[in-house]
Amino acid sequence: MDITEFSIRALNDEVQMIEDFNFFEQKVIAFKHDLYLSPYAKINEILVWCERLVKCESQIDFLCQEAKQAIQTKLNKIKPTVIESHADIDSKTTSVWSDYVLELLELDRRYQGVVYQFCVSIDNCVRYLVSYSNDLAEHGFNLPHIMLKVRELGTFHWLNKQSKAQLLDCIEKSE
Repeated sequence: MDITEFSIRALNDEVQMIEDFNFFEQKVIAFKHDLYLSPYAKINEILVWCERLVKCESQIDFLCQEAKQAIQTKLNKIKPTVIESHADIDSKTTSVWSDYVLELLELDRRYQGVVYQFCVSIDNCVRYLVSYSNDLAEHGFNLPHIMLKVRELGTFHWLNKQSKAQLLDCIEKSE
């Protein structure tokens, strides 16, 4: 395979990676859009919002896994035997592979950024609800079950990039 064909293949793969990232980003944007709550929301709208918040929060581990898998699949293709089979190793080939790896690293950074921003959005929603439900409880209102469930999300496990199970396991071991 000559360097031109090799470069075209690498470029096509990079284009596909960017398309996959854009799809992933749009999915996360849709989740964030679901988290919008009007400042004039009624209690029944807040309860529906709580259900959406729980649903979105449950997606965090899946999104983290999807982001890792997207990059890992491409990294698994980069092995010395694969590189050698594509072309004779020269400065042009090395340059193509270097650009490819740099693009992977940049995409990994972008994936992590999207997931982190989503986690911050979830965190802000949980903080809002905890404050809101504390005010309700302070005034003697009984909290609906879904509000209690959302209050339990306030462990911020997603911001330290551990799954809830890992975090709880670490807490149990330290006690």
